[in-house]
Amino acid sequence: MVFLQLIRPLNCILASLVVLTACHLSHCVAEKPFTLMVGAFFITAFINVLNDLHDVPEDRLNHPQRPLPSGRVGEEYAWILAIFTLFFALYFSFQHSPWALAVGSLAMFLALLYNVALKGVPLLGNLTVALTVSLAFLYGSGGYMLHRVLPAALLGFYLHLLREFVKTLQDARGDAPYRRTLAHVWGEKRLRWITAIGLVLLLPLIQLPLAFGYSQLYAASVTLLVGFPTLLSLPLLFKGKYGTLSTLLKLETALALISLWLA
Repeated sequence: MVFLQLIRPLNCILASLVVLTACHLSHCVAEKPFTLMVGAFFITAFINVLNDLHDVPEDRLNHPQRPLPSGRVGEEYAWILAIFTLFFALYFSFQHSPWALAVGSLAMFLALLYNVALKGVPLLGNLTVALTVSLAFLYGSGGYMLHRVLPAALLGFYLHLLREFVKTLQDARGDAPYRRTLAHVWGEKRLRWITAIGLVLLLPLIQLPLAFGYSQLYAASVTLLVGFPTLLSLPLLFKGKYGTLSTLLKLETALALISLWLA
């Protein structure tokens, strides 16, 4: 069970559902969608374990209940798990296609680059994380009908970037001794307002895929499932309930998949 906490299976399952949605958007021209879903599961698992291995000092303050900072898992076992998940991520990507192998490898390389060099670079690090997450849509397309998948990928990028801002606010105290983040460079108040503006702008931005042929059913459902809940969540931001807001934004990402399925 403790090793499952390291890979965060819910995140892995969500990535697999993103891939399935991307396959649906591209009319599943790519064969073997199940192989893509399993590949995405292990790619996400590898990235999650890698992040935890590099975040141990900060997590002792921000998330002391996690397996590594709590001491329930030794780092040597976490590295073994990382290698295990990396092997299967590459294996299933290779089994599908050169496209999947290339996009999957890029996502994992960006995750490694972030942890090694970009985590301490304000904004650029956040953009890298959001880009890594949005690559799941391109991975799931199998390289086909990208004009249908790119709007969804951009929506995923934007949603996760906002969540990155919220998580930066949430972890500001624990990050302070180790690196300067946007919360330190811009200040909590300014970053809160920038995040609030981004959340408000989400309502018109989620309608842009209509210009790429997405259906009116998508427009109605994404407004109901993503747009309005986002606006209603603004008080959480100004009350400093960043953990709750971060969880809500993750839930909205999952709900957005329902709308994209109807596109």
